Amino acid sequence: MPDLLIEIGCEELPSSACREAIAQATGLLDGALSDLQLAAGPAVAWVAPRRIAVFAEGVADAQGGGARSVRGPAASAAFDESGAPTKAAEGFARGQGLAVSDLVVREDPDSGREFVWADQAGDDAPLVDLIPEIARRVLEGLRFGKTMRWGDGRGLRFSRPVRWITAKAGGDTVTFEVAGIPAGGTSQGHRFLGGPVEVTTADAYRDALRASYVIADHGERREAILSGLDAAAAAAGGTWSDPAGKIEEVVHLVEWPSVITGRIADQHLALPERVLVTAMQSHQRYMPMHAGDGSLMPAFLAVSNGDPAAAEIIIRGNEDVLDARLQDAAFSYERDVAAGIEELDRRLDDIVFHARLGTLADKRDRLRAGVNDIGTAVAAEADVVACAEEAASLAKADQGAILVAEFSELQGFAASHYARLAGRSDAVADAIAEQYLPEGPDSPVPAGEAGALLACAEKVDNLVGAFLIGEVPSGSKDPYGLRRAAAGLVRVALDRGWDLRPDEVLRPAMERFRAQGADVALSDDDAMAALQDFIADRLVHHLGQEGVPQDAVRAAIAAAPGGLAVTAAWARALHAHRDDHALARAGTGATRCRRIVAGSEHGTAGFASAGDADEDALAAALDDAEARIAAARAAGDPAAAIAAAEALGGPVDVFFDAVMVNADDPAARDRRHALVRRAGEAYAQVADFEVLVLKGGE
Repeated sequence: MPDLLIEIGCEELPSSACREAIAQATGLLDGALSDLQLAAGPAVAWVAPRRIAVFAEGVADAQGGGARSVRGPAASAAFDESGAPTKAAEGFARGQGLAVSDLVVREDPDSGREFVWADQAGDDAPLVDLIPEIARRVLEGLRFGKTMRWGDGRGLRFSRPVRWITAKAGGDTVTFEVAGIPAGGTSQGHRFLGGPVEVTTADAYRDALRASYVIADHGERREAILSGLDAAAAAAGGTWSDPAGKIEEVVHLVEWPSVITGRIADQHLALPERVLVTAMQSHQRYMPMHAGDGSLMPAFLAVSNGDPAAAEIIIRGNEDVLDARLQDAAFSYERDVAAGIEELDRRLDDIVFHARLGTLADKRDRLRAGVNDIGTAVAAEADVVACAEEAASLAKADQGAILVAEFSELQGFAASHYARLAGRSDAVADAIAEQYLPEGPDSPVPAGEAGALLACAEKVDNLVGAFLIGEVPSGSKDPYGLRRAAAGLVRVALDRGWDLRPDEVLRPAMERFRAQGADVALSDDDAMAALQDFIADRLVHHLGQEGVPQDAVRAAIAAAPGGLAVTAAWARALHAHRDDHALARAGTGATRCRRIVAGSEHGTAGFASAGDADEDALAAALDDAEARIAAARAAGDPAAAIAAAEALGGPVDVFFDAVMVNADDPAARDRRHALVRRAGEAYAQVADFEVLVLKGGE
């Protein structure tokens, strides 16, 4: 049972393509081996910039499929009186991959009846004959976000041109051709330090490449990079960091990593630390270092793919590149500071935010009003709202800054920094810096309340604007990051305990867009309905990450007990109590009521007493239950609402036992349907019991 290795050698892949290959390659190999009935150990993938390799240990040297016979329909059902095949025979043959003429009729030894049979010879092709097909499936099965063709343009689509294929079954070299690319036993080492590499056996692949200056295993390469960075930082007397998360990219940019230490010219140290670090990381992927006291050191670490023997030359080259970047940053920064934040803000009149939604100055004005809407909705203190409003008036000023035009990662920070230089308070500057938070699921939320107001206003504005013009996310496409915006709105509200009702801030935002002359495509009502569902989906996702299942969240959303914070608490409570008798009792009552009035048009005018004792008893019970549920909703107390719904179960059962709801008398039928509708509506104020899955419930 030999080991199997297939290596796809290519021009340097971008890091994104390397990550895509890692995610797909093992599944493609496992799938190919399974389809071809080749037993094997689990597949692994090793990906480097110039190669994608898949490996499986202990692959069967031949297919394991034996000869088999599959019984089909009875012969009498498979052929008509004239002997012509019926649809039953045709369908059976098609399912077995055979022609009808290949079917045979014979007696079933167990039943003595005649059936049609599909007799198929066993699949026993040797592994070496199947490797070309396995390689083809892996090569053609890989999917990349961006692909290219080369040569005559009619061949394989791949992230980068494929140059060679290496195929080994144990010690045997398998030669073939896929998509015009020859396969053999020769790989290629490091582009500059290595050369052709003869792979003697599949399991010797990584060692053979290591001897030619390639660490093929991306996991091993990552560990080597981290160890090198740790050692270099310790030698320099500091610690390294990677605030922009560049390590995962660096792992896929080098095949023989070595860490170098460079110096930052003294004249650049006057720049703000954030600017220095951004310049280091945004394009060059350098790692900043900090001293023991937390101060930025005038040095950086870089991961080189060059010859370690030429380290001095490589260091000088990297220092020169960073020096040029920092000179550009310093020039931009000085020009911005000289202009001042008020001048930067005035430039927003001439910068388009969106062709159909106006300028950045329009957006700034909407944000100032938006923080007031949100502040009112969450009962924020007046001084906090005033701080957020001042921050909103300057939040987009850096969109007119030269520095942000060069380093887009500095938006938010630049406006915050320039506001401080202009003498604005730390609270205002901090709020400006937090306007885009959270930027992702692992990003922090704003620490300050004013920053939280501004961050929510930013997200509401982006959501409302995009939905009004009909640019709604579909499938995986979300060019404006609207899912992230809605998720951020939910996260901020829940983090601060804000019972924010989205409709209270979405409507005024829509009015502002219309007042500014935005070229809208949807009515406010249509946009509102779509936005409410969109934000609800993000709440479902967020609570799902907490462990609250979707049915509980949907049931709480349908009950509409309050804003985001109360709805979240309600969903958690429904999930926590789903196995309790009280909620099950309420669910049973809700189900009985729903079924009685389903499809009925009776009782829609409401209940008016006619002196029937059984009807009046339920009406009184409903008065009590409705009051208790309303009080529980007002207090945001789901447990009290569940208790009230449970207590309603007894009167509902007594009513159904005592009266015929669908009475022959039309007036009685209307009154009783009205009571059942009332009971159903009371239950619906607690949860949508049609959605909520209860233990032993329906």
